[in-house]
Amino acid sequence: MRRLQVAFSRGIGTFVLVVVAILGLSSTVTSRPASAAWPEFGRAITTAPNNQDDSHAAPDGAGGAIVVWVDAGSGVVDLFAQHVLASGELDSAWPINGRALLTDPTALAVPSQTAPGIVLDGAGGAIVAWVDGRTSSVSGADVYAQHVLASGLVDARWPANGAALCTATGNQTDLAIVSDGAGGAIVTWMDARGSDTEGGDIFAQHVLASGVVDPDWKTNGAAVCTAPGRQVFPELDTDGAGGAIVTWSDPRSSVTGFDIYAQHVLSSGVMDLAWPDDGRALCTATGGQIQSTIVSDGGAPAAGGSGAIVSWSDARDGTAHIFAHHVLASGALDRAWPVDGLAVCTAPIEQQHAIMVSDDAGGAIVSWEDQRSGIHNIFAQHVLVSGAVDARWPVNGRALSTRPTEQTGATMVEDGAGGAIVAWQDGSVDIFAQHVLASGALDPVFPVDGRPVCDLPGAQNGPSMVAAGPADAIIAWTDLRSGLTSDIFALELQAAETTDVDGPPPAREVTFARPSPNPAVAGVTLRFALPRETAMRLAIYDVGGRQVRLLVLGAQPAGGHALAWDLRDESGQPIGTGIYFARLEAEGHVLARKVAKLN
Repeated sequence: MRRLQVAFSRGIGTFVLVVVAILGLSSTVTSRPASAAWPEFGRAITTAPNNQDDSHAAPDGAGGAIVVWVDAGSGVVDLFAQHVLASGELDSAWPINGRALLTDPTALAVPSQTAPGIVLDGAGGAIVAWVDGRTSSVSGADVYAQHVLASGLVDARWPANGAALCTATGNQTDLAIVSDGAGGAIVTWMDARGSDTEGGDIFAQHVLASGVVDPDWKTNGAAVCTAPGRQVFPELDTDGAGGAIVTWSDPRSSVTGFDIYAQHVLSSGVMDLAWPDDGRALCTATGGQIQSTIVSDGGAPAAGGSGAIVSWSDARDGTAHIFAHHVLASGALDRAWPVDGLAVCTAPIEQQHAIMVSDDAGGAIVSWEDQRSGIHNIFAQHVLVSGAVDARWPVNGRALSTRPTEQTGATMVEDGAGGAIVAWQDGSVDIFAQHVLASGALDPVFPVDGRPVCDLPGAQNGPSMVAAGPADAIIAWTDLRSGLTSDIFALELQAAETTDVDGPPPAREVTFARPSPNPAVAGVTLRFALPRETAMRLAIYDVGGRQVRLLVLGAQPAGGHALAWDLRDESGQPIGTGIYFARLEAEGHVLARKVAKLN
C-alpha cells in the first residue's frame, strides 16, 4: 500500500483581494510532492510499554493534529497527548511518547481516566475532557478537562489534575465536547445524579480558556434535560454564538419508546427560552429512535444564529433505518422537512451508527453502517438544507465499500468542496478510507472499495480523523503491529481535489463553501458560486455581529469564484485571534461560514 500523492497544495502564499473564476465542469487535480516525513504505514505517535488505545484527534490549525489516547504504560490508566506536524514529523518540543495530561500522582491513585474527547483551543493547542473515576468509590465517575498548549506543556493556569467540570454524586458518562469559539469548551454528558442507573439526565458545563469553570453556569453543570426516563447518547455542536445545541435519545413517552430531542444551551449557561423546557422533540414516531448525531447548519449571529441538522437510527417500521431533521435557531422545526424527519435510507435489513459532516451549504453528508448485503458496509448520502435527499446521489445512499468484510467504527471529515472523506475499521484488522465527491460520485483516484490506510499484520482499529486542509486528512488509530501491545499510529491521507465531471454544474443555486484553510493564520480563501450574474454582498462579522470587513458589494458574474481575504479589517489592521463569520447575501439567500483566526 502506498499513500495517494495527488493532492491540493497546502501553501497559503501571498493573499491579494481578487476574485478569480473556478473552472466549472472540467476535472482539475493539483499535485504536490508527498510529505517525505510520513512513513508509508503511519507515524508512530507512541510506542510506550503496555497498551495505548482509544485515540482521538483534533486539528492543530496548521495542517497537523494533536492526538490524545488512554495509556496504561505506567501501570495505571492515564491520558497522554502528542503533536504530529503537517510534515509527518513529531513535534520536537513535545516529550517522546507524549505529554501526560495529569501531573499530580494523587490523581492516579485509581486507574480511571477514560473516554477522552478533544477540541482545538484556537491557538494551536487543545482541550481534552474525559470520564474520571478518581473518586468513584464515593461519588461515581466524574467529568474533568485539561488544556495542553501548542508548546506541548500543560497549561499552568489549569489544575495539575485537570479542571473538575462535574463531581456530583452518581455516574457522569458518555461525554461529548465542542469548542466555545473563545479558547474554552462546552461538554455534555449523561448524568445519573440521584439515580442508581448508568444514565438519567443530560447536563452540560462550560470551561473557560483560563481553566476556570464558567461562574455563570451552575456548579456541576447546567441541566439540559431532566424529563422522566433515562436520556442517553448526548451529542452537541456549536450554535455559532458561544453556546451549543445538544441532542439525545429520550424515552419520556411510554407509547413510542425512545424519541429524538434537542435543546439550545446559551453561552450564559441557561436554556434558550424560545425552546421548550426539556427540549424540542424532533421525532416522536412509534418505534425506537436512537444514536443521534448532530451538525450545525452554519448560521451566524448576524444571520440569526445556527440551527442544526440531526440524524439518527429509526425503527418506526420495525427495522432500523436512517432519518434526519432540521431544527432552526429559533427552536422551531423546519417546516420544509417531513414531520418526524426525512428518510435518508430505508434499504432492507438495518442501518445504524450514523455520523455527519456539513456540506458547506447548510445541509449535511450522512454516513452509516448498512446491512443490506447481510454484513455491515459503509454507505453515505447527501441531505440538502431544503429537506430533500440530493437527487444526484443513489437512492438509499452511495456504497463507499462493498468488500465482503464487516466495516464498522466509521469517522468522517469534510473535504472542503462539498464532499467528504470517510475512514473505517475493515474486517476488524485494517483501516480503509474512501472519498465521496459532492456529486455523490466516488473519487476516481481511490479504489472502488476504498483505499487501505494501513493493512500490516496485526489489527489496526478505532480510527479517528481530522481535516488537515482541502481534500487532506490525518487519521489516527490503535495498532497491534508489534504483536505484543497496542500503540497509537497516524497517517496523512491526501485525496484529489476534483471538480465533478458528471451531474449538473455546481452553480445551480447560490452556494458558499467551507473557508480554507480553517483555522487560518495568514489568510483564508472564500469560495462561492452563483447560478447567474447577480448583485451580492460578502462581509466579515465578529461574534457580536459587528461588521469587520466588507469584501464584495455589487454584481458578480455567474459561476464559481474564489476570494482571498488577508485577515485584516477595514482599516488594514490584522484581526485578533478568535471566531469570525463570513456572510454572503445573494438572490434572497443568506449563507454564513465560520472562520477561526489563530495567532
